[in-house]
Amino acid sequence: MSRSVVYGPVISWRLGRSLGIDPISPPKACTFDCIYCQLGRTVRKISSPDGFEPDVHVEDVVSELERALETLDMALIDYVTFSGCGEPTLNPELGDMVEAVRRLCPGVPIALLTNASLLWLEPVLEGARRVDFLVAKLDAADGATFRAVNRPVEGITLDKVVEGLLRAREEARGKLAIQSMFLRAHGRPLNYAPEQVERLVELLRSIRPDQVQVNTPTRPPAEAYVRSLEPDELRSVAELLSSGLEGIEVISWHLPEARAIGPGALRLREAITSILERRPCRFHELCAITGAEPSSVRAELDRLVSDGVLSVRNYRGERFYVVRKRV
Repeated sequence: MSRSVVYGPVISWRLGRSLGIDPISPPKACTFDCIYCQLGRTVRKISSPDGFEPDVHVEDVVSELERALETLDMALIDYVTFSGCGEPTLNPELGDMVEAVRRLCPGVPIALLTNASLLWLEPVLEGARRVDFLVAKLDAADGATFRAVNRPVEGITLDKVVEGLLRAREEARGKLAIQSMFLRAHGRPLNYAPEQVERLVELLRSIRPDQVQVNTPTRPPAEAYVRSLEPDELRSVAELLSSGLEGIEVISWHLPEARAIGPGALRLREAITSILERRPCRFHELCAITGAEPSSVRAELDRLVSDGVLSVRNYRGERFYVVRKRV
């Protein structure tokens, strides 16, 4: 493998200190082409695991995780999380990867971040049901908005997504969270008008997740016409959801405090590029994630920008480092 499969740890508002495992590997492969995706537009748009030829296999996860564990203090890790460059459930070996991680990291909970588009397929659900925390996407409660926001591959419908979520609720071993991303497009509300949120409440009542995570884009999106909600707007959406969902925890995005958690087994340049291939980051985030001295991080970022590997994008008044090309 020329690419890192194990990356981080990263600081996640949902999962705390999360050690990432990417079963897809760049370039991005997904069943969706979400207009807000921080990884940009989908390079490989694929409809099912049958159409996906993985570059990452169980043995790659095992070998890289074993190397990381030689220097990484797992007492600092809140979750081992399957996420990365696209939709993790496209990899047909996901279930075996989960079990391998459980053997190597006993006692550390395992999370899976998914867009929920394939959970209706039995082989996919078989792998997803093994994790301790399933975090699934649901951004709209009607088909037209679903297509506008998520731009799914042909054959993936909102009904299929809901079917998979209902099955996951019944069969998954761990906690189920639904994350909803609220945004405006072309200067207009796209999926958070009161009537849209009310329809989403009805859908969430049928799914019965343990938690609903309310979010808005905080990193440069795939499409320039996407804009995030203001804090008071996001708060209003969260309050509307909370008032309609009894017994379901509703949490809203907040910026976690940056904490240095160590570079693990990766050298600084590898750590920086590995993280940025999967999420644009600000300078202070890269300092916290790598645990390196700010002067060292700044020097390495300047070299990567000079080499043409990275570029800087301004979004919401902040500077984000993004990958310009494969490194």
